[in-house]
Amino acid sequence: MTKLPSSIFNDVIGPVMVGPSSSHTAGPARIGFLAGQLCGGILSRVKVTFETSGSFAMTYKGQKSDQGLAAGLLGMLPQDPRLSDALSIVKAEGIELSFEVKDFEAVHPNTVLLELVNEAGESVSASGLSIGGGCIELNEINGCSVSLAGDYYELVILECGSNVSFMKERCRDVESVLHDAGITTHGNNISENGKEGVNSRGVIVIHTRKPVPQNLLETIKDRSGGAAGVRIITPVMPVLASANCEVPFTRAAAMLDWCAEHDAPVWEAAALYEAARGGVEASDVLEMMKSIIQVMEEAVKTGLAGDFIMKGFLTPSAGKLHEAVMKRMFIPTGILDMATVMSVAVMELNAAMGCVVAAPTAGSCGVLPAVVFSMLDHLNVLEDSRLETAAKAMLTAGLIGVFINEQATFAAEVCGCQAECGSAASMAAAALVEMAGGSPEAACNAAALAMQNSLGLICDPVAEQVEVPCISRNVAAVSNAVTAANIAMFGFRGTLPLDEVICAMWEVGNALPDTLRCTGKGGLCTTPSGIRLKEEVDKRRFDS
Repeated sequence: MTKLPSSIFNDVIGPVMVGPSSSHTAGPARIGFLAGQLCGGILSRVKVTFETSGSFAMTYKGQKSDQGLAAGLLGMLPQDPRLSDALSIVKAEGIELSFEVKDFEAVHPNTVLLELVNEAGESVSASGLSIGGGCIELNEINGCSVSLAGDYYELVILECGSNVSFMKERCRDVESVLHDAGITTHGNNISENGKEGVNSRGVIVIHTRKPVPQNLLETIKDRSGGAAGVRIITPVMPVLASANCEVPFTRAAAMLDWCAEHDAPVWEAAALYEAARGGVEASDVLEMMKSIIQVMEEAVKTGLAGDFIMKGFLTPSAGKLHEAVMKRMFIPTGILDMATVMSVAVMELNAAMGCVVAAPTAGSCGVLPAVVFSMLDHLNVLEDSRLETAAKAMLTAGLIGVFINEQATFAAEVCGCQAECGSAASMAAAALVEMAGGSPEAACNAAALAMQNSLGLICDPVAEQVEVPCISRNVAAVSNAVTAANIAMFGFRGTLPLDEVICAMWEVGNALPDTLRCTGKGGLCTTPSGIRLKEEVDKRRFDS
C-alpha cells in the first residue's frame, strides 16, 4: 500500500495518551488493539516477542510497553486511564500473557511479534512496528506481508489459501458485495507466505472508510470460501486515510511559495493541508486542534498540582518551581520562567502515566504547551480568543512537524533525541513566530535554527524512565525555541533552508550508534549513578 502523506493529527500533534512514551506505550497499545481484533472471539493466550538488539528489549518494562500491549489487547486505546493497570486486568481476565526477548530479523528497532490464541483454540500471528510518535504498522499477518496503519476500517480474510490468482478472484467477489451495500473500497492487500502444503497461508485485506455491517459477514464468508476467518478491524487513528489523497505540499519550500502566492500565514497553509489529507473542511481542522489544546491545558494544570506519583525515581517538582517563580526567586528570563515550569509539569505528569498529548512525541510533550501557553500569558490574550490563538500556533507547529516526518522521523530509536526534543523545539519556534506576528519565512528560519541547535542529541533515558534527562531536555528545547524565534525574526539568518536541515538531522541520526538511540546501552544510562538507579528501580518493580 502506498504510504500516505503525514497527517498533523495522526503523525505530529497526538495521540492523546497515557504516558510515558509514544513509541513505547501508545504505539504498543495501538498494535495490541489491532492485533487483538485479528484473533476473533475471546483471547486465551498471547505470546509477545521482542528482538534482542532492538529498543523494546531493554526498555519495555520501564517505558510500559508491556502495559500498552496488554491494554490494546483488551480493547483499550492509548488515552484509556485503565492502561496503567492493564497487566493486572489481563491477569484478572484469565488471559495468559507472556513476554520473550530473542534473536530474529527485524525491519525496525521497535518490532514486536505476537502469537494470539482464542478460547476456541484458533490462532493467528502478527508482526507490528511502532514507528515513532505513536504511529504504528502491522506488517505481517500469519507470515503474509500486509500494511495496516490503523487509519482504515479493515476487512481481513484469513485462511483463504495461498494461490494469488484465486485470492484476487475472491477479493473481487467480496468487493462487489461491499459495493452493492454502498461501501466504497480504498484498495486491498493480497499476500501469501510463500510456504507449501499445510503451512501455506494467504491473507486478503480490504480497506474502507466505513465499518462493514455485521449482517454482511455471512455473505462475505460465503464469497471467500465459507471456512475462511473473516475479521473486521476498527481504526485507531483520528484521521482516516483515502485512496485519493492529494495534499498541496510536503516540503517547507513549496509551502513558502504557497504562502507568498496567497499572502497567507503558515497556520492557514496547515489547515488547508490537513483538510486535504483528511477529506474534511479547514474549519473542522481548527476545531479538532482546539479540542487537543484543551487536553494540553488540563495536563499543565494537573502537572502543576503534582498530586501523583511518578513511576521512576523522581518526585514531582513543578509546584515548587512555580512557587519560586511567583516569589520572583528565579533568575529572571522573561517568558522562559513560566515556560520552564510548564514544561516540567507536563513531563512529570507524563512520567506518572497521566494523560498528555504527544507533540510530536510523549518524550517531548512538555515543549509545545509550555511555549504556547506562556506566550498567550505574555501577550495578554483575552480569554475568548485564547483557544483560537493557541490552535493557530499549534497548527503552525504541526505543519513544520509534517515536513520533519516526511523527510526524517520522530523516533528516538532511529535518530536519537534530536528527533524528539529537537523536532519539538523546531516546531515550537515556528509557533512562537506565528504568535508574534512574524512571517512564514521567519517561522521556517526559526524552525531551522532550533533544529540546527539540536543536531546530534542522543536518547539515553536513565533506568528506562522518561525522567532523566528527558524532563530537563524539554526545558532546554523550550529555551532553544524561544531564542531561535527571536533571532530569526530580528535579523539573524541561519542561511540553511529548513528542508536541508531536516535531511541533515536524518543523516546524523542514522550515523548514531544504536547504544545512543533509546536502548539503555550508552550515554547517561551506563554511568555509575545511572546503573545504580536502574538497579533500584528494577528492585522496586520486582518487590512490588
